[in-house]
Amino acid sequence: MIKVLIVDDEYLVRERLKQCVEWSELGYEIAGEAANGEDALMMLEHIPAQLAIVDINMPIIDGLEFAQTVQSKHPGVKIIILTGYSSFEYAKTALQAGVSDYLLKPINMDELKQVLAKLHQRIEAEAQQQHLNVHLQQSLVESDSILRRKFIQSHLDGTASRLEQDKFQMYCPHLREGALFVIAVSIDKTKADDKFIWKRFAVSNIFNEIFVTGEVKHFEITYDDENRIILILSIKEIDRAEVELGYLLKTCLDAARAVSKHLKFTVTAGVGSVVQSFTDAAASYKESIIACKYKTIYGGDKIIRYTALPDKKLSAGFAYNREDMIIQLRLGNAEAVEMELHKRFAAIVEHKESIDKLYLTLYELIVTLNIFAAENKIDLNRAISESFNPAQIVDELETMEAIELWVQEIYRTVLFQASSLKQSTPAKLVEKAKQYIDSHYADAELDLSEIAGSIFVNPSYLSRIFKHESGYSVVEYLTKCRMGKAKNLMEQGCVNLYFIAESVGYKDTNYFSKCFKKQYSISPSQFMASE
Repeated sequence: MIKVLIVDDEYLVRERLKQCVEWSELGYEIAGEAANGEDALMMLEHIPAQLAIVDINMPIIDGLEFAQTVQSKHPGVKIIILTGYSSFEYAKTALQAGVSDYLLKPINMDELKQVLAKLHQRIEAEAQQQHLNVHLQQSLVESDSILRRKFIQSHLDGTASRLEQDKFQMYCPHLREGALFVIAVSIDKTKADDKFIWKRFAVSNIFNEIFVTGEVKHFEITYDDENRIILILSIKEIDRAEVELGYLLKTCLDAARAVSKHLKFTVTAGVGSVVQSFTDAAASYKESIIACKYKTIYGGDKIIRYTALPDKKLSAGFAYNREDMIIQLRLGNAEAVEMELHKRFAAIVEHKESIDKLYLTLYELIVTLNIFAAENKIDLNRAISESFNPAQIVDELETMEAIELWVQEIYRTVLFQASSLKQSTPAKLVEKAKQYIDSHYADAELDLSEIAGSIFVNPSYLSRIFKHESGYSVVEYLTKCRMGKAKNLMEQGCVNLYFIAESVGYKDTNYFSKCFKKQYSISPSQFMASE
């Protein structure tokens, strides 16, 4: 609805205007009324009216003066003048004052409706055009912002072409020609769900405000593909870089503290070395990213300078005793494995080792686990066993606590699976041995060696686990099986003792009879007679 303000010093005129027009049907609503131009101007400061219907003759401020003031202060408001004058000169004066239309008194309501309908279309068209203009302006700003970020990122990545050098002043107007360095600000991860877009925006605003407040004039701020906030700061004199760098890093620390105070999360800033010019920014940017990654070892909420990092090369005496870990895994000593894992990660933090050493530690631990898993025919998750990338794991988990927890969990899972397999394997072997006996009991030559050979184990091992799992020796189980089959034959009406004995694997009838009586406390002949 278009909001309307009625301004006339005659009460009855105002009431007639309100009552004789179906405003809502025409797309309008009465937002207010005033008896003079002065009150009407005050109301416009608080009421977002888009149309004012104003009498020409009013006390204090008349209609034309009102229209001129509104055109100056509220150019978007349309005005319809109510007047008793009909001369061309008056109409010309009214139009020059910014009046959209005028109506002669007494007011013809049909004529008023026609004017309102025409103005409604005009106001709607202008509003739509204004919306399009705002949208276009926003699109241009966003497009320029994208091009700026792309330009800066290409230089930070070292992929910029020579043709792009001319755009330096356009996209980086606050940087001076000459020496500079890069700070990469990484948002520290928390257990809560991380909404990096708003966090990045908020952190950028705080850093920008703190640096501007600190009268740091020559810097540019952007962000990279990993949502790190990137600051590029000019250095006035490279020979006195450390002095200027000290102040800039203090300002960076102030900004980081402001983030922690106002946003309730922390950031870590990695600081690259000073380089000669913007074309060398890629080297400083790369160093700032490496420094940022050291939050895993040093902890977050810090300013970490690349030049203060430990030697990037692994120490000569560094080695992994893979065999010791595998032995503990084979023994199934979960407590010893857990302690060994913790010791290795704790040593990296305690000695502030290089990030490369952390990568190598992770790689060695996963390789060791793969060897053990393969021995036990355990299928590790493909993400671990194939194309394992330690750097990616460190980036994703970020903190040493989370990384150690991840490794400990994988080791525990594999140890549990291995233990389960070991516990179930003897039972499975005994079951297979029983199945072989049940199928071959009629073979008089069947013995422990043959049964063990059928399941590819050592006879003594089978004898041990068979007794442990079933409570019988292999021979005892074979005898029980044969006696049960013989009893079934007798119950089915078979009376030929020689046939029965041979059918269940006995060549000697007398020996068969002894075994049967021992099993059932009755001789075969007595059992058949009782049947």
